[in-house]
Formats: sequence, C-alpha cells, structure tokens
Amino acid sequence: MKPARTFGSALPAQIWAALWVYFSAPVLGMLLAGEFFRRLKRAGAVFRAKLHHHNSKRCIFRCRYQQLISSEA
Repeated sequence: MKPARTFGSALPAQIWAALWVYFSAPVLGMLLAGEFFRRLKRAGAVFRAKLHHHNSKRCIFRCRYQQLISSEA
C-alpha cells in the first residue's frame, strides 16, 4: 500500500473514494505490529537503543544497552 502512488492516481481522476484507507492502513499496521511484538516478547525483553552507543553522550532512552552487551558476552 503506497499512499503517494494512490494519491498520484486519484488526483487527476478526482476520485477520492476510500483514499483514507491507503493513508491509515500503513500507520495502523505499524502500530499493531509493534504492540504485538511487545506483547509477544514481554515488554522487559524489548531493548530500545540509540543507533550509536560508542561515544561520550549518554543514552536518553533507558535502553539497557550495557545489559544487552554483557549478556551476549
């Protein structure tokens, strides 16, 4: 489902029926998949991390990156 492609076709044809589906379905699918993953893995097992931890800046996400690294070793 590509909203931009659908909008591009609907614009010259001036047909706006059910266009909302193409804009809302990808967002709702993303949110549902994230919630399903959290419930499947239990919220404590999901690590949230910034992209690059190898610098002097602190991580603002409380992602437990050090715990993840130590459990892999």
